[in-house]
Amino acid sequence: MIKPILLKYCGGCNPVINRSKVVDEIKYGLPSDMMLTCKEAAEKPGLGIMMCGCSSACLDRDEIRQLADEWIIVSGSNVDLFPIDTDELSIHIIKKIVAQM
Repeated sequence: MIKPILLKYCGGCNPVINRSKVVDEIKYGLPSDMMLTCKEAAEKPGLGIMMCGCSSACLDRDEIRQLADEWIIVSGSNVDLFPIDTDELSIHIIKKIVAQM
């Protein structure tokens, strides 16, 4: 069974990272039983990723948080408030996904 991971993007008004590149790297590196999706489903997924291009993390709001049980919040070069080397963002996120699923 494929485990969906909900993906939400910010508006991209002030990005300091290439969000699309990071997401592509995550898709490529995920285990085969996991899949990123932007579509909300009837059943709430266990995990979601908020992909915010800058440190303000404007997407982190209650109405978004209600769409999944747990979230990984990417805010510029931070993941869950911890600074990560930009070149290692996707690797760090994949490790967090695997640990949480």
